[in-house]
Amino acid sequence: MKNYIVIVFLFITTTATAAIDFADTTKPVVTNNKQWIAPAALFCTGILFSTTPPFNQFEKNINLEIKKTGRQTEIDQATQFLPAVAVFAMDAAGLKSINPVRNQIQLFGVSQLAAAAVVYPMKFLIRRERPNGSDNLSFPSGHATRAFVSAEFLHQEFGHLSPWISIAGYTTASATAYLRLYQNEHWLGDILAGAAIGMASTKLIYWVNQKLQARTANKKTLLAAF
Repeated sequence: MKNYIVIVFLFITTTATAAIDFADTTKPVVTNNKQWIAPAALFCTGILFSTTPPFNQFEKNINLEIKKTGRQTEIDQATQFLPAVAVFAMDAAGLKSINPVRNQIQLFGVSQLAAAAVVYPMKFLIRRERPNGSDNLSFPSGHATRAFVSAEFLHQEFGHLSPWISIAGYTTASATAYLRLYQNEHWLGDILAGAAIGMASTKLIYWVNQKLQARTANKKTLLAAF
């Protein structure tokens, strides 16, 4: 029963994330301050579950229930990148993206690096033990982070075409996060914090990129005036 609660919870949070962005589709991302609400809420919720009774006990109960299944899968190694693969597949299909492919590769790569620069120092500083006891690098989840970088990347590039594209990306990322629970590799707080970092890192890189593009356009305009 608790497994189903987790699935519903993850679906609600990611769908809510999509809804927040869609509320301001008339504004460019660079001026859409609402985009930061969902990552902040997810990260704070992850901290809450990781550190505060009875929330901490709740996530332990989830993993105790999952542990009884004893099942393992490696599919999360692929699903974490599926939304990003979808971006390049849609490019190949001729759909209109926000950025050309060359820029997409750069933005995706930098987003993953930015997320990793946050996640891995946190892992070694916090040193939370995994539920399976394999090491002390549980918080935050790297897989969830990479999955939500990919999902946010898809949303940024093709979310303007249909909200269902973004929802599909977020849902796939949620499935990856759930699989980390299913394999008893992470606690609930770990994957929520990882999701937040992945989303926020990608949003930040796109925000900076739009700022730089706007500055370059303004310079060209000033030069043209002379």
